[in-house]
Amino acid sequence: MPRLYSIKYTPLRTCLVNLPMSLYGPLAAKQVRPQRLAVHIALPGSSEGVYVGWTGMASASSLSKWQHGAQAAAEALDTIEIDPQIAQSYGFKDGATVEIGLVHNLPVATNVETEPLSADDWEILETHAGDVEQNLLSQVRAVAVGQEISAWALGRSRVQLRVVSIKPEGQAVLLGPDTEVAIAPKTRPPPKPSGAQSKKPSQTESELPTNQDSPIKATDSAPLPLRVLPTRLLPSSINTDSEVEVHLSSDDIQRLNSQNNHVPCVNVWLVRVRPPRPVREFDKRGRPVEKAGPAPVLLQQNKQNEKQAEEKKPGPGVLARVKANEEVIVGHAVVIGLESKVQEWDTILLSPSEVPEQSSRSSSPKQIAPPDVRPAQDEKSELAGVDAILTDCHNFFVRTFMQNEAFGTAGGPHLPGLLLHGAPGSGRTSVARAVTKKLEFDSSIHACMVTSLPYLSDCLMNCIAGIVYIDLAQMADQHTSVLRDKFKIWRAVAAWRQPSVLVLDNLDKVVSAEVEHADSSRARHLAEHFLDVFAESPAPGVALLATCQGPSALHPLLTSSHIFSHKVQLRAPDKAARRDIISRIVNRRLATSDLSSDPAKPLNFVALATDTEGYSATDLQDLVGRAVHAAAVRSAANDPNGAPVLLPTDFAKAQEDFVPLTLRGVKLQKSEVSWSDIGGLHETRRVLRETLEWPTKYGAIFAKCPLRLRSGLLLYGYPGCGKTLLASAVAKECGLNFISVKGPELLNKYIGQSEQSVRDIFDRASAAKPCVLFLDEFDSIAPKRGHDSTGVTDRVVNQMLTQMDGAEGLDGVYVLAATSRPDLIDPALLRPGRLDKSLLCHMPAADERQEASILQAVSRKITLAPDVDLSEIARRTEGFSGADLQALVYNAQLEVVHEELAAKTQELTESLSTDRTEDRVRVEVVGGSVMTRAETAALERRVATMIATRAPKLARKKVGVSGGKRHQITLAHLERSLENHRPSVSPEERWRLQMIYDAFQSDRTGEHKVPPGLSGVGERATLG
Repeated sequence: MPRLYSIKYTPLRTCLVNLPMSLYGPLAAKQVRPQRLAVHIALPGSSEGVYVGWTGMASASSLSKWQHGAQAAAEALDTIEIDPQIAQSYGFKDGATVEIGLVHNLPVATNVETEPLSADDWEILETHAGDVEQNLLSQVRAVAVGQEISAWALGRSRVQLRVVSIKPEGQAVLLGPDTEVAIAPKTRPPPKPSGAQSKKPSQTESELPTNQDSPIKATDSAPLPLRVLPTRLLPSSINTDSEVEVHLSSDDIQRLNSQNNHVPCVNVWLVRVRPPRPVREFDKRGRPVEKAGPAPVLLQQNKQNEKQAEEKKPGPGVLARVKANEEVIVGHAVVIGLESKVQEWDTILLSPSEVPEQSSRSSSPKQIAPPDVRPAQDEKSELAGVDAILTDCHNFFVRTFMQNEAFGTAGGPHLPGLLLHGAPGSGRTSVARAVTKKLEFDSSIHACMVTSLPYLSDCLMNCIAGIVYIDLAQMADQHTSVLRDKFKIWRAVAAWRQPSVLVLDNLDKVVSAEVEHADSSRARHLAEHFLDVFAESPAPGVALLATCQGPSALHPLLTSSHIFSHKVQLRAPDKAARRDIISRIVNRRLATSDLSSDPAKPLNFVALATDTEGYSATDLQDLVGRAVHAAAVRSAANDPNGAPVLLPTDFAKAQEDFVPLTLRGVKLQKSEVSWSDIGGLHETRRVLRETLEWPTKYGAIFAKCPLRLRSGLLLYGYPGCGKTLLASAVAKECGLNFISVKGPELLNKYIGQSEQSVRDIFDRASAAKPCVLFLDEFDSIAPKRGHDSTGVTDRVVNQMLTQMDGAEGLDGVYVLAATSRPDLIDPALLRPGRLDKSLLCHMPAADERQEASILQAVSRKITLAPDVDLSEIARRTEGFSGADLQALVYNAQLEVVHEELAAKTQELTESLSTDRTEDRVRVEVVGGSVMTRAETAALERRVATMIATRAPKLARKKVGVSGGKRHQITLAHLERSLENHRPSVSPEERWRLQMIYDAFQSDRTGEHKVPPGLSGVGERATLG
């Protein structure tokens, strides 16, 4: 039975109440959840009431009464706290007596339909939809049909709604997380026209000026819907003889004449159709959904649209003069004189008007010469090497629009999309703009429409597309709900301007891929919202063009949904493209500034293209800018009043310390080792130069070669025979970028991380191409599969095989591997297409030792005495590797240094001894206290120790000061070094490796024979 309580106003800003202590206590003892409880409030004796929710808290005023004692609580009514705005809307005054009942078994609603009380509430809801969506359940808990509910946006603005219907039907329901809340729009009614004013335009009319002074009368014919084309289609030399002109095709003029009783139509009423206004609703889970508001979209000329046009008469608009132009497509118009009121790709309604004869300037539409419509050449003059890509993208959109017109569908269950991807600086935005401009102005499309068959003309007439360009990089930090609403608005705008192309530049900045070890809920939500808008249903006449760094940069939901049916990759420009890009940028600079070139020292664009291998289009533009800056600085220093002259030296200056975009952040190794620092290995060096240096140096010749070039080499041989040294020389001599990786660096104990490391290192090499990827200790990361108990290296080998010669293959990346145990490498990596050729770095041969080429190479940077006979040293170093010979010479150099230091120290010590006036140190204290004899003796010993310690330091200092003298290595130094030096590879180890290398050279199948007496050679049971 309901009990009586008193209303207490408390600013809660919710539709929930705080219960009295008499009700709160039993509910808290039973642990009743507030989400499952509804509170019914009604005036005493009234059969009607309202349903509200419980906050889960007790009334503060009721609690204070109970704290004063039970007698005080019994004398006055217990209080229930409610927000004053909610109470007043329900008719409850502060202090009023009400009956309260608790309802425990209300069902949870599946659908609730509401409507705003006023247009102001609807506008507040549109502005703060995201906040209302997130906080609706915390403010409203129970509803009933006909009851008013309120929600506070940002805790300040109140939105009042009225419940229209609920499901399941009943007296009241609870709101839950799965409840779908729909809010019907409520727009402001148009102002009523007064008697002194003419009727204002409706939703189909823009704010166009009206000519009320002209005695013009509109006919009763149906308005003709047309699409506005850009005024750039007409020649700029045309002079208009009226305020507003509308250029139409002859077919559209005949339609106007037929509506005007076959009287030539000279003037028309022009009314702009407003685009549909987005209307917001809430679906399940309280998420807002936009729908198109009521607005006529008269784009297609059919009987249904003509019937709608007859029912909606155009109001007062603008009087415009009609002119015939055969270059204007049927169903389109070019409006001149209303650029501020009518925008490109808008829709207008034309109605014939009866003009008095004295106000008419001509009796028939004026014929003008067809304009010379040509594709824009600005983008083409700046872009080079992308003609095939532009044609491919253009043909895709033309096919899409043709299929749309011919079959009435966009070709699938979603918008037809094209994905343009490439590395940073590859020119994605420029290519996208060039494609859209080519769609806007295409002379071939105009010619087809004039000369082709009627059905083909109708199919192609919509190929002039409206462009909606959006740069998503500026919206990466916006809220998810804001981006979701913008997705819908962009789609609606593109559908209104159909046929149109929606360009989403830098899509990966918003709908990005998920990142490991980070919260990816935002990326997934945005991907789902994107697919809900663009992949849920096709929009006739709308195509999608998106740009990103790569398909992997987008969320997997987008790639798996096949919304982008066509993908185009922008690669780094080749040599011919770089030459064209540099020449066009330089010529444009010369034509648009005071910059000039020197005919005596012309620019060699071919040489510049050769020196800019791996540069992107943006890098080339930056390089030219740096060269122009260098020319300006040089010219200002030589002749401040003269114009700058661009010379080849300016480009050499510009390339100093210039890092291309693809190499920024990539760790490249630099080396000072040259071919002259390597002795012997003549055949190995020849093959290395032939494989790595020649294709880059003679690229034009190799480009005409039909054979596949080698892209992988294996260096194997004895320890210390120059494998790593050869790789260091390649980094300097071949003119390629160089990345060095030690084999064990790629291995990781976590599953999948080793394979990811392999992918990352190849991605780095691809970004730095042309590049040499040097893998040292290759046998540690690519052993034979099946011998690893953990399976880690097996997966690494599989990933390596895919990267080196998979479906994609390598382009511009050379793999150089080094090992001393080729028998341990998986045989699949040694087949053609991966490591094509194996090069042996052998022990120094007898002729190499007799010629002393290795000793001459390692001693090139030091000074040898005339008595040194390197051939004798070479004869006595049988079994020494190249590293052993280098260590021999370095140890001899250390012998010279030690001798010189010892001599200088002895000399300085003797000089200090002779300069002493007394053998004993005497200490005298001036101005201090009198010291005892014992204290004086202790101080003298301390000073003597300091002098003795300082003498060797002075000797070393003198040696350092006189270090300008170059010391020679004599034969004695080499003899002493040779006495203490032994080969690093023992004869037994050398024989064992020789057997392995002989078997490897004779049999490349991987089934190498084990040398006798050496069990376990070539076998590995586990890698630990």
